[in-house]
Amino acid sequence: MAISDPKVLVIAGIRERWSAKERQQQAKTMNGVESWVYAFNGDYIGENSVTSNDIARYDILIGNTNYIRQSKHAEKLIKLINSRPAHTKWISLIEGCASDYLIPSPYIKTIFDSSDMVNCINRHSLSFLQSLTSTKVEYIGIPYPVDEIVKLRIPIEKRNKSVFCCGLLLKRWNDYHVAKQLGLSCYGYERGFSRKLKYIAKNWSEHRSIFNQNKAFDTVRHIYNDPNLQIRKIASQNDYFSDNANAYVWVNLDERYTWGRYVLDAAALGIPIISTDSTGHAAELFPLTTLDNAYNIEKAIELGKTLIEDFDFYKAVADYPLGKMEHLRPEIMRRKLLQSIGL
Repeated sequence: MAISDPKVLVIAGIRERWSAKERQQQAKTMNGVESWVYAFNGDYIGENSVTSNDIARYDILIGNTNYIRQSKHAEKLIKLINSRPAHTKWISLIEGCASDYLIPSPYIKTIFDSSDMVNCINRHSLSFLQSLTSTKVEYIGIPYPVDEIVKLRIPIEKRNKSVFCCGLLLKRWNDYHVAKQLGLSCYGYERGFSRKLKYIAKNWSEHRSIFNQNKAFDTVRHIYNDPNLQIRKIASQNDYFSDNANAYVWVNLDERYTWGRYVLDAAALGIPIISTDSTGHAAELFPLTTLDNAYNIEKAIELGKTLIEDFDFYKAVADYPLGKMEHLRPEIMRRKLLQSIGL
């Protein structure tokens, strides 16, 4: 096999097995770690079911680090890393918020040190992650299907005059406290909870309910106490894009140092988003509507009202990202990753 066409396996948290060729339709809107599967026409196996025999068949292994602070997940990854064939490259893909990695952990250092490369997903955290290990750490991130998402754009004049609160409604409510002041209808999402037995304790702890799948939405209604807030259930990836491409403004006051998928989605859809510098992409793609932090509600409201009242400003913000996402295309990200590990 030519080294330019390596066999690649992505290992992450969802317990399933599939290949890129089996789910080609999902490639059009995939904006998470699974995007690497499509970039290499590779395979995916959940970390709970992947074995040493599985990884022996691949040239490159991309392991999601989202759960490595938990001993059972970390020990499983360490065992897999150490059992890989000599020719196989292991790339640890940072997932979640960079602040999670501030907590001292021997697992993090062991996994990073045992990897061939660490893929950082947030530009602010690069120097910090480099300080944790002697292994090469690079800010690469995750491929993004730019061309396909751009096709989902809706002309400005056809958009609903609504505001999308990006953060899950039970995770944060600063988005809402901006949106409700903008004079437009606003909406956000919440997830129901699973009826699987392993989630019983979590359901009870968070919602004081075990099997009532509507309890999370009842909790949102009780806390927000706003009949004008539309609460939607988390949709499929395709529905997420089709539903939210209609919004006029997105509000994403995210305090996390992470990949910032909402910012990328808004940029591809040509929708102004009020976001934060911590997301990494916001300052690059939406410099006019990026805040220093997630708590500056007053400034966010001012920006939101200007977007609604000043069409020229709105269009300037919406058009600015055009042509600035080329480096995220799957074929370019693939080449960058291969170069980073010397293949």
